[in-house]
Amino acid sequence: MKTTLMRRSEFSYTIFPLKIIYITLCIIAILSIFTNRYAVAQDDERTKRGKEAYIKYCSVCHDETGTGDGPGAVISGILPRDLTDKAYMSLLSDDEIVKIIRYGEDAFPHLQMPGQGNEIPESVGWDIVYYLRTIAVDKGLLKAPSPQERAKRFKEPLERGKIYYLRYCSPCHGISGDGKGWAARGLLEGKPAALNDPALMSKFTEQDILAHVKGLTKKEDRDMPIFGKSITNDMVKVIASYVKTLSAIHGR
Repeated sequence: MKTTLMRRSEFSYTIFPLKIIYITLCIIAILSIFTNRYAVAQDDERTKRGKEAYIKYCSVCHDETGTGDGPGAVISGILPRDLTDKAYMSLLSDDEIVKIIRYGEDAFPHLQMPGQGNEIPESVGWDIVYYLRTIAVDKGLLKAPSPQERAKRFKEPLERGKIYYLRYCSPCHGISGDGKGWAARGLLEGKPAALNDPALMSKFTEQDILAHVKGLTKKEDRDMPIFGKSITNDMVKVIASYVKTLSAIHGR
């Protein structure tokens, strides 16, 4: 009898810890379900915030789809990147994208994209990045230059001249320099000069181009806007060098 009671006692002591373990595992499983649901809800909320901020601040150039053909894309002169291209976006860290959004060309001059740090708090920038990661898809191998390659090329004077020309000059003078940019359409007088005309460009020196861009010529001798401090003398110098290549190509 005594032996039977001892065995029952031993059995009870054995079962009790198993019950505790079972109950503990059940509690953990239940908590995991609620935690996962909460995490998913939080992710959905952050994605929603990021999308709303993206549409408000970025879609005018990058389009609502993120493909880079928004209504403001043609105005910029420099085509915005396709933010849905996973091969390109994977080469940028989250921190770099936040800096691009907030500081733009001040931190990454090769982009020639205005920063919006005054309007976009850092937390909102991170929300936008979170959203961008959700729309990036596999489009195969990268066809455009990588972010690192673009930054490297910008160190070359001729490449800087091209980028500055596209941003500041191509809206009127055209991407090829033919004087038929989007801003020149419909003009009956004061049409932009065809900068790819070898005969015309042979008459202009670098100083002449500087005078026109900086507004140093007489008002009656010019029809183009004055850029003033927005374009430095060094920028004009590389623009002039690039413009000379347009006439050289056209003259072949």
